Amino acid sequence: MDRVTSIQIEQRVRIGLIGAVFLVLFMMVSEKLIEHQIFEYPHWSAAAREQHTISKTVPARRGKIFTDEKDDNSLYPLATNVKLFDLMIVPNQVRQPELVVSKLMPYLENVEESVLIEQASSDKLYIPPLKRKLTEEEAAEIDELNLSGVYLVPEEYRYFPEETLAAQVLGFVNRDGVGQYGLEGYFNEELGGKSGFLEAELDTFGQQIALGKRSTVDPKDGLDLVITIDRPLQYYVEKELKAAVEQYEAERGSVIIMDPKTGKVVAMAAYPTFDPNNYNREPIEFFTNMNISQVYEPGSVFKVVTMASALDAGLVSPGTTYMDVGEVEVNDRVIRNSDLSAHGLQTMSQVLEKSLNTGIVFVVQKLGKNLFNKYLSKFGFFQPTGIELDGEVASNVKGIRDWSDVDLATMAYGQGIAVTPIQLVAAVGAIANNGRRVQPHIVDRILYPSGAVSIDPVIAEEVISPQAAQLISAMMVNVIEKGHAKAAGVPGYHLAGKTGTAQMVNPRTGLYYDEDWGTTIHNFIGFGPVEDPQFVMLTRLDKPKNVLYAAASAAPLFGKIAKFMLDYWRVPPSVL
Repeated sequence: MDRVTSIQIEQRVRIGLIGAVFLVLFMMVSEKLIEHQIFEYPHWSAAAREQHTISKTVPARRGKIFTDEKDDNSLYPLATNVKLFDLMIVPNQVRQPELVVSKLMPYLENVEESVLIEQASSDKLYIPPLKRKLTEEEAAEIDELNLSGVYLVPEEYRYFPEETLAAQVLGFVNRDGVGQYGLEGYFNEELGGKSGFLEAELDTFGQQIALGKRSTVDPKDGLDLVITIDRPLQYYVEKELKAAVEQYEAERGSVIIMDPKTGKVVAMAAYPTFDPNNYNREPIEFFTNMNISQVYEPGSVFKVVTMASALDAGLVSPGTTYMDVGEVEVNDRVIRNSDLSAHGLQTMSQVLEKSLNTGIVFVVQKLGKNLFNKYLSKFGFFQPTGIELDGEVASNVKGIRDWSDVDLATMAYGQGIAVTPIQLVAAVGAIANNGRRVQPHIVDRILYPSGAVSIDPVIAEEVISPQAAQLISAMMVNVIEKGHAKAAGVPGYHLAGKTGTAQMVNPRTGLYYDEDWGTTIHNFIGFGPVEDPQFVMLTRLDKPKNVLYAAASAAPLFGKIAKFMLDYWRVPPSVL
């Protein structure tokens, strides 16, 4: 009896333990079911939807940038879009790393073969693209190799067919598709358009279900721009600018050419430059357009602004005289002529021809602070021009209340006043345009789906009278034909111009450099033909090392470009 009872008890314990185990297992399963079906339902429901739906952004096509071709009125793309390929490998899919890497090496740059073999031998799912922007031909060659774990991913890239041509005007597009600098930066929103959206149901094979739910928002492609740049002229300007920078051992240089009647900028260049297709290979300072984004003290080219103001105010005439003793004392400052010479009795025309500092001080003292300030404003030196390029800055001009007598005197010949090159071109353009200043612009028209919208000239105001404009123009003609700027002339044409050799401030001391060689800015501004001006042009060279004055550097650069332009545009010679 006792034995039977003991066995029964043992069996009952075993049965109880088994039941307890099943109870625990049941409770665990029930807990998981409750967790998954109730508490985690939103998560798993979303995961299921993701497996059976596709949601993606549909990118818009970026607008193109064109220029007009003068010979056949066609449009030539300076910025467009191309399909290129990114070369990628998935290491854990590569079967023979050494073989795969050796086949890819001819297409790669700056890659250590041993390092790449090590990466390809790993079990990683992803490494950064080995190379971007492969052409279709290169991609086809790699595809024919049939290498395991190697993928060619198509991507749309911004493409600049002319490479460095007008690079600082165009700007570039970064890896995120955002325009930077120049037109690409200024018109990023218009060029970029607006992305669309797609959401659709998928079947078990990942294909869209024809009659399934579908939601789409079509992308809105970017607008195209047609700009005012004359491509053959721009090419010639960049070639001659590069040659001049190298010939005179300058640090850098720039050129602007504008139609003074319409404000159309037909050429704008700076050197050194960069290739916007490969912008990441160049220093960031090359991206900045020195024609609009940096101010400088222009030196004696500014004398035409001062003289034009006094002529318009009736304070002097071309024949007005003064006695030049070689220097003039303003308060405790002695201002001398650049040649350190006295020239005796001189007319206002001779002041410009010989670029006499003492003579222009004589003129500005007649104007006085208030009147000179008024003309600086009318000529547009107190605000940016508004040209459609990213990064334009304002001038650096002291407020009139802070002007000393010395400030007034030095500003008259372009020292102690800092302006942008485009401001100076617009100001002298007013002289060429019979006294009326036109706003510079670089976009000729915007191509909307409904049609093109042209950009009309914006005429700011009459800066000086037509009579004053004609007087100062004739005086500027004498600078080239009688003065020290003969190298800027073109036989058969009356051109007007003025040189400027400006001191530069030493950034370490905040004072002007003491030496003249390699520490000045050479520039020349002019227009022509004077009887019917077709262009106004500024040429500039910074810190040339083997020439002392702009008459021997910036002036001949102006003359070369002017001759090409007049021939290329078939401008009739002046009546001599």
